[in-house]
Amino acid sequence: MKLLSIQLARSLWFVDLAELNPRGKNVFVDFIPMLIEEFEFKQFPKEGEDFKDGMKFTSGTFTNSLGDDLQVGLTIFSDGFAADAYTSTKACDEFLEQAISLLSQMGYFFERSMVQRKSYLSQVVVRCTGKLASLNPKLEAFAKQITESVGGAAFDFAGLEFWPDQTQVYKPANFSFQRKTGDPSSSDRFWSQAPLPTDRHLELLGELEAILS
Repeated sequence: MKLLSIQLARSLWFVDLAELNPRGKNVFVDFIPMLIEEFEFKQFPKEGEDFKDGMKFTSGTFTNSLGDDLQVGLTIFSDGFAADAYTSTKACDEFLEQAISLLSQMGYFFERSMVQRKSYLSQVVVRCTGKLASLNPKLEAFAKQITESVGGAAFDFAGLEFWPDQTQVYKPANFSFQRKTGDPSSSDRFWSQAPLPTDRHLELLGELEAILS
C-alpha cells in the first residue's frame, strides 16, 4: 500500500472548557488574539458571532518539532478542541499541545488530566496492488447482474465499509475503503477513512492489501 496523499488528519481532545476558565475571562481580550498572532490564522471568530458549530480558525501555520511549517485549522467547542492538518494526526496532537499551553501563560488553567479522551479521523488516498474482487468471485458475478439489469452503465465492486454499532451512544466514523471517485474501474487508487491516528490507519490498510493480494 503506497500513500499518495493525506486528505485530512484530525485530532479531537475532549475537555470541559468551563474548567479552563474558572475566572470567566473574556477570551477575545487575550487568548483569541494570541492564537491568531501565534499561528497566523487567516480566518478566525469575531466576538458576538454565533458559535453553535464551534469557534473556527482556518488557514493557520504551525511549525512542528522537525521545523516544518504546516497548514492547520482549529475549532474550539464547548466540550473540547479539534485540530485539522494535512500531514498526520501526530502533527495535530503536537499543534494542540502547543496551542493549549498558551492558556497557562495567560492566566487560564490546564492540566493534562483534564483531557477526558481523545479521538481521531484520518482520510487518505493510497495505491493498492490488491483486488477487491479477490474477496469473493461471486461479487464480480453479482456486479454483472446489476449491470445487465440497469443497462447503459457497467457496475463493479468498488468499496468496503465497516460501521460501528449504530445503537451505541459513541459512534466513531466509519472505516471506508473505496475506489477514488472519478477513477475508472481499472484504477488502483483508493480513498480511505478511519477513526484512527494516521499511522495506525496506514498499518491497517497494509493488512487489508495483504488480504486482497
